[in-house]
Amino acid sequence: MRASSKHDELPRRQHSTLLAAIHEFIATAQPVGSHQLVARRSLGIRAAMVRNLMAELDESGYLLQPHTSAGRVPTERAFRYFVDHLILPPIRFADRTQIELHYSAPASDFTEVIRDTSRLLALMTGQAAVVMARRLESVQLKQVQLLRLREHEVLAIFVVATGGVHNRLLHTDADYGQPDLDRMSGYLNESLGGRTLEQAREWIAQQLKQERALYDEFMRAALVMGGAIARNPSQAEIYVEGSSKALDQPEFADPARMRELLRALDDKTALLDLLERTLIQSGLIVSIGSENFDARLSGLSVVASPYISGAHPLGSLAVVGPVRMDYERVIPLVSYTARALSRALEH
Repeated sequence: MRASSKHDELPRRQHSTLLAAIHEFIATAQPVGSHQLVARRSLGIRAAMVRNLMAELDESGYLLQPHTSAGRVPTERAFRYFVDHLILPPIRFADRTQIELHYSAPASDFTEVIRDTSRLLALMTGQAAVVMARRLESVQLKQVQLLRLREHEVLAIFVVATGGVHNRLLHTDADYGQPDLDRMSGYLNESLGGRTLEQAREWIAQQLKQERALYDEFMRAALVMGGAIARNPSQAEIYVEGSSKALDQPEFADPARMRELLRALDDKTALLDLLERTLIQSGLIVSIGSENFDARLSGLSVVASPYISGAHPLGSLAVVGPVRMDYERVIPLVSYTARALSRALEH
């Protein structure tokens, strides 16, 4: 569930003890002791053996004892081991039903669908939820139309495959009549239909270098206008919900930790960089604590997945919370919601 994941393999009893300690810590948010594990988890061994195994796990960097009289807490390394060895249960029937019901109505306003998705994830996980809106440059072009407004001014209207309509005002060196602009529109539709704006930009740049474009004034003018349509893609927007829910977690009772979370959610550049990674990797990622490249996220865990249209990633959604996250619940919710959102945007 991350780009490079080489599993550590622990002996069977250490493995079972570590997973039990992590489950207990996730449930209680308190240091875990050997007697507690024996009483609450079915390990089949005595407390003295559990105590020895926990000491070995401490020496190996999987557990940490905050105080000599306290139990132990899992480290980031332990949570990475836990996630890498996690056998995910199927998503709960009630959760699946809630998600499917949420997307049962036809999507009319994309922005509202995205905002509602972040609200849904925050409600279901009790953590902060983040959704990155689709990048315009990643959406396929469906139709282009060039309209003459006045002398040397053209309005370029382009429709994308997911239904959005966008326009850009172009200033031209020559003054083109509407019949010429209609011919250019036809040429661009034939050449660019089905390409994303990013692909269209690359294709146009290549064509402008060809010899024919140097001598065919009509073709060159059409390509220049097409390039103006495809350039300067807007930065993706990010919607965040559930910050107050996340603050209910015991980890954020500490004012310093609370400020750390709020800064990460408020300064969205760190989240944007991480969510962009899910588009490159084209799959769900779990980034734990210091695995996050940005220091602002170093005390947090992020479970993120892209949503797609056909084979093209449009954006990403994520849940952000403490390293002591209920991964067994959050991962299926993020994964299933991403698939449901992808299906909703195709209709």
